[in-house]
Amino acid sequence: MVYADANILVRYIINDDEAMANKAEEFINSKTLFVLPEVFAEVVYVLTKVYGIKRADVADSMLELLSFVSTTVPEIMKMAFHNYQETKLDFVDCILASYAILENNPILSFDKKLNNFVERKKSESKF
Repeated sequence: MVYADANILVRYIINDDEAMANKAEEFINSKTLFVLPEVFAEVVYVLTKVYGIKRADVADSMLELLSFVSTTVPEIMKMAFHNYQETKLDFVDCILASYAILENNPILSFDKKLNNFVERKKSESKF
């Protein structure tokens, strides 16, 4: 297992440096790459804020990447990327919401949009 830095994933997705992108692809295809949730958050930030990539496209890329890399909480990350696609919440809030929903734990936040989203999702999943 090898821990991935955000720039490995960014080079792979952006493919702006062929040599780096190819090396990143080798690691990703080896299925030995481990990505921490914090690294995913940094990648999402870089892709949206620095490269101006649309949220839906970033989420699609990250969801695809999840099938090639390991992470500590794959179901949380999968839900977080889906939440990111369907909301305007920032990605860290999407991760928090995923923990709250999947683990059925409360979030302590003054962010009404986050709180409302979590409550709505929790009520939807009760049916």
